[in-house]
This record gives sequence, structure tokens and C-alpha cells, in this order.
Amino acid sequence: MAQIPKDDIHRRILQAARGEFLQKGFKDTSMRTISRLSGVTLSNIYNYFRDKDEIFRAVLTPLLNAFEQLFAEHNSDDYMSKEFFSMDSHQKKLIDDFMVIPTNYRTELKILLFNSAGSSLENFRDTFVDRYTQESLRYMKLMKERYPHIKADFSDFFLHSMCSLWLTVMGEIVTHDELTDADIKQFITEYITFGTAGWKELMKI
Repeated sequence: MAQIPKDDIHRRILQAARGEFLQKGFKDTSMRTISRLSGVTLSNIYNYFRDKDEIFRAVLTPLLNAFEQLFAEHNSDDYMSKEFFSMDSHQKKLIDDFMVIPTNYRTELKILLFNSAGSSLENFRDTFVDRYTQESLRYMKLMKERYPHIKADFSDFFLHSMCSLWLTVMGEIVTHDELTDADIKQFITEYITFGTAGWKELMKI
């Protein structure tokens, strides 16, 4: 009997687990079911993954990496300019960046935000919002140093709420399966246009 390549076994495990995590959530997904659906024996699965949580994190790794890339880009010098709020090219880039997550990782985002209870990622939302809030405070401080005339003394809770809203918006998108990519792009364009106008007014740019 021909030996199945390790990469193929790894892929089959993750594919089966992804479907179960989406349907049942982390807590109610069993390793035995993953074994049955993937066609990989339970003992062999443990040659690839330490436990169910490691499988869960592996399923979500592409999404988590996309979050990190988006996070890093939006804290780069390219966004540390008041021109960002008025140049069409900057707005287009922001829209394109935001489109990556809900269009490429819709299933993974749904799992992460709604089906992660009991896993090591169940507090992702709080951790992300806290981290994003701290980066927003740093961003406002640097913007004030660069442009002393702008207003940047916003309350921590306001910035925290704005960061939380972003994840809520992502969650709303992925829970509406009827939305096409064109629908999502229109919505994100409207959301960013609305938000940009608000920030320009608040910061007196």
C-alpha cells in the first residue's frame, strides 16, 4: 500500500477539524470525530498534534497571521500622517487591507469569534482589543508630536470602544453568509468613509 505523504495527512486533519469547529465549536468537537472524518487514526493524529487545542490553533494560524500583518501595517509610518485622512490612494489601500480578512478567512473568523470557548483563544477578542487600544494611544501620542495643532487627547475608553467596534463589524460580516465579496467591499468602503470623516472632525484635521 502506498504511503500517504505527511503533508496530505496534516491537511486532512486540519480540513476535518475546521469543519467540526465551525459546526460544533471547539468545546463540542471530539478528537474521535476528527479522526473519523479525516480518515487518520486517532493514534496517528497525536503524531502530528499534541492535543485538540493545538489543532484549533493550527486551523486559525492563517487568520492570526493575517491579523498580525494588518496590525503591523496600520502601525507603520505610512499611516502616521494627516494626509492619510484625505488622500484617495490611502483610503483605497485601507479598504483593500480590510477586505483581506473577511473575504479570505470568513470561516476562520467565525470560528475564532464565536466558536472558541474552552480553547486557548477564547479570550482573543479581549486580548486583541486591549492591544489595539494601547497601539491607538501610542498612535495618538505620535500624531500629536508630529502635528501639535491636532486634537489627540481622547479617553482610553473611547479608543477601547472604537477598537472593539472593529471586531464587532468583522463579526457582523461573517455571520451574514448571504453577503458577496462585492457587498462586503461596499460595506467596508462605507464604514471607512464614515469613520474617516468622523476622525477628521474629532482630531480637527
